[in-house]
Amino acid sequence: MLDKPYSKAMQGGFQRAYNPHLKGNKRNKLAQEEAKANINNEPLEQHENQGSSKTNKEDFAKDLIKNGYIDSFVDFFYLGWGKTPNLKLKYSTQNEEEEGAEEDLKEEEQEIMNNELIPRHEYNIGTLNVFFEKLIKAENDSRDAEMDNDMNKFKGAIEQYNSIRNDTIHDQGVPLEAIYFNQKCIDIAKKYNLIESLIQSLIFMGGCFDKMSNPVDMNISKGLKEKAKEIFLQNLSGKNYVLESTIYKSLIELYNELANQQEQMKNYKKAIDLLYKLLEILEALKEISPNLKEGGLTEKENEDKKTESYLKISNLYYRMKDYDNVIDTLGKIPNIKSENESNLSVKYLFNNINIFY
Repeated sequence: MLDKPYSKAMQGGFQRAYNPHLKGNKRNKLAQEEAKANINNEPLEQHENQGSSKTNKEDFAKDLIKNGYIDSFVDFFYLGWGKTPNLKLKYSTQNEEEEGAEEDLKEEEQEIMNNELIPRHEYNIGTLNVFFEKLIKAENDSRDAEMDNDMNKFKGAIEQYNSIRNDTIHDQGVPLEAIYFNQKCIDIAKKYNLIESLIQSLIFMGGCFDKMSNPVDMNISKGLKEKAKEIFLQNLSGKNYVLESTIYKSLIELYNELANQQEQMKNYKKAIDLLYKLLEILEALKEISPNLKEGGLTEKENEDKKTESYLKISNLYYRMKDYDNVIDTLGKIPNIKSENESNLSVKYLFNNINIFY
């Protein structure tokens, strides 16, 4: 039976059945018809399932419909029947609009990247039972929040969706299911102004695209993480140093990887610009690290990363044959000592520059 009365979340029903190519009632009707057809026609799968009388995924789906958990039914259908929407297409389209035509890849290359997906995972009945319980808990938490007019209670729903999201990640990488459930967290956090949850979900989403390791997806990741930083600075600056550190460290890794990509493509100027942004973030992280018991960088760790970045910039200027900037950049390296490995790199650069002077 229903634990809570029907609410706005239930009245929407299949409106969460997202398909980027369909809109409105047509999208919802097709999602519902497809789900019911699969439930009725799919052959039974027998799996070990401790703690539940249900022996196949159809039983879970029918139970959700019978008890009025319509949103959960749609989400379970995506998980059980491998029909999760490709939200990667949505983010790729947004990135194209923001970057401009000059940054777009050839149409055929873009299409390959849009379809370069981690295969949807087939979950056994035991795992589906865990998803079933978490989906019901999330929907109940959402109803409680609406009935009590307490937006903070939506954090319970976000927690459950985060848990499902994490459960879907496997050895092959980040599947579409993880992106889908993380998007649900972003949508809830945006709607109810749950700032910390929104920032954390944006960082995670950026990490999903990091792992796809092509220029288009890395730029999507950059936009998501920069958005997280922007929201933080507007709302929580000086109030949550742990979260701020998480944002900065995530951006440091991303800018380093993006700079490496640009260097491989011989876009040396772009790589230099990215490394200077990395240095700005290192300086910001240095300012907040004294406020952190853990999760920051020690002064030496910060200086080592700065040294590494300046050496990379110097090498890039060297490849551009801009020797004046090589020397200027080397002069910015903090605390070079004779026994430091970076000193050998500096000597190498100076020796090679002397050939041209």
